[in-house]
Amino acid sequence: MNAPRQGLFASLLIVCFVLQTLLLVIATTHQLKENRASQGQLMTSQLITDSLPEMVPANTVSLALISNRYATNPSVASLRILDANQQVLATAGLERTRTGEVFSRDIMQGERKIGQVELTLIEPSIGEILRSEWLAMTLSLLLYILLWLAYRLIARPTRSEYLNRLQYENELKQQIDTLKNALENTSNPIPVNQPTVEPEQVQVQDVNESVNEKTICLNIQFYDPKQLLDSVSQSVAQSYFHLCQLFLNKAITQCAQHYNIAVDDFVIHESFDANGATVHIDAEKYKDAECLMMICAVFQMLADVLYRRYREEKRFVLHTRCAISSAVKEMQLDAIPAAKRLTQSLTSKESAVYVNHKFLQSMTQCYQLVTLPHPTNALTRHAYLINGMNHECADLAQRMRTQILKG
Repeated sequence: MNAPRQGLFASLLIVCFVLQTLLLVIATTHQLKENRASQGQLMTSQLITDSLPEMVPANTVSLALISNRYATNPSVASLRILDANQQVLATAGLERTRTGEVFSRDIMQGERKIGQVELTLIEPSIGEILRSEWLAMTLSLLLYILLWLAYRLIARPTRSEYLNRLQYENELKQQIDTLKNALENTSNPIPVNQPTVEPEQVQVQDVNESVNEKTICLNIQFYDPKQLLDSVSQSVAQSYFHLCQLFLNKAITQCAQHYNIAVDDFVIHESFDANGATVHIDAEKYKDAECLMMICAVFQMLADVLYRRYREEKRFVLHTRCAISSAVKEMQLDAIPAAKRLTQSLTSKESAVYVNHKFLQSMTQCYQLVTLPHPTNALTRHAYLINGMNHECADLAQRMRTQILKG
């Protein structure tokens, strides 16, 4: 029973330690710079005071001794005493090749310049600063290690929480296995009440649909930006499509029973394949459109459960996206192609709707709708993203999802 997100917490502690070390180096550099400025001003003043008696006439031996005495300071890189003509009278320093901050002042006798002193103080590198602060950094590292160990101990779930989680995962796995077994026992799944018609009747139906403004269509597509469907075998893909179709069939049945709508009213225009699935209904009343909205919500919940379970088992699965649309007169599109085009403008787990104004006003009482970003045509300009639902609808969708998973 490990604490949740130990790696994330450890990464956060590492980032905090790096930032603290960076701030420590910046603060130390600033403090050393201020100390170096004060030390440089003080040392040049003392050096001028000691050198002034030996400048006129210039006593190079005494000036050399004075320079060597100041150069014994470990912070001094180099030191030079020059006369008024910039001729070097004395020089000293143990690390003359080191760069640093240079302090230069004139040696004045009254108002006459008789010489100059140049003092270079060593500017420590970042490595030297880190070596000087090793104790503070070590203590900080130990503190962060203790915090991580304390988090592992405190955030570790109790035995009852661990057992409840195992029980929930086992129940979820059993529900998925039940659905898989039902799928395997059905070699040729039959779409929900899809009527059998003759070819001539199909042509008549297509013509009627193209002019039927009452039709509302639900289109479901897979969100597959990495083209994973092309990389799996046909048997794996077909098994996955059949399971998605089983979810859709059960969602239609449950929602139709709740809203007292005949299941025959829902026509599965296209069963699940690589391009998704399409369901439409001739909506005479608002409850027809509301039922289709609930089918969309329940299916998205079921797809999300399937995605999380299959991802844990390292199996092929994709996110889905859904759109509900009626005919678009401005673009001369009937409901089915309009729903497909609207779905293509969505990303994973998103749902959108385009219906007439009368239905739209009623939907706003149950669903939170927001406009689509960056519309490009009349369809996306008047369509809305389903951003949430009220408590009653959410509770109903969750109950239906649970019933389907247990069924």
